[in-house]
Amino acid sequence: IAYTYTEPTVFFEYAYDTARLAHEADIANIYVTNGYMTEEMLETFNPPHPPRSGGEHDLYLDAANVDLKAFRDETYRKYVGARLQPVLDSLKVMKRLSVWVEVTTLVVPGINDDLAELRDAAQFVAQELGVETPWHISRFYPAYEMTGVPPTPVATLQRAREIGLEEGLRYVYVGNVPGEANTLCHGCGRLLIRRSGYWILENNVQPDGCCPDCGTPVAGVGMQNPKSQ
Repeated sequence: IAYTYTEPTVFFEYAYDTARLAHEADIANIYVTNGYMTEEMLETFNPPHPPRSGGEHDLYLDAANVDLKAFRDETYRKYVGARLQPVLDSLKVMKRLSVWVEVTTLVVPGINDDLAELRDAAQFVAQELGVETPWHISRFYPAYEMTGVPPTPVATLQRAREIGLEEGLRYVYVGNVPGEANTLCHGCGRLLIRRSGYWILENNVQPDGCCPDCGTPVAGVGMQNPKSQ
């Protein structure tokens, strides 16, 4: 179940009750979120205490895709009316609480497309969250109150992907661009998963979660826990 479109933190109690019922039915729970939340809320979902005697952790939040809208606090204050640091803190807490984390950055021309800023974001993801953390770099299209801003050049997105790989990230995806969301093996470069939009057209990952050519493990919740696929 993906809790999305309306920020799920707003209806946390409802999402939490639903998530507990979902886990009873072996259904995974995923937050699609701006990451602006408290540590207390996250620890309610995934308590940090040791497992109960003879039991398992009560971990109800399996994964989260978090919008890292920029890597400059002034950009957050000007365009979002929020602050950057709480989002960074939430990302680190999620990682500590065994939530599978993916990060999405919508690259907007003239706002957060500076290459130095994108490198800072990539360094944070690699160093604080882990090189196995997927980073989705999405293309902006003009809409609503930003019709005067042009679409993000594909070349900017491709350069951002290169920056992510240079910083050690293993899974960097260009979003909102057809044919750019495939998963490659970080060991040998073999095509593992070919996608078109929301569809998986080809999946070469082996049942043990490894590349069929070189045996490199492929990171991901589905690879670690078959019930979550």
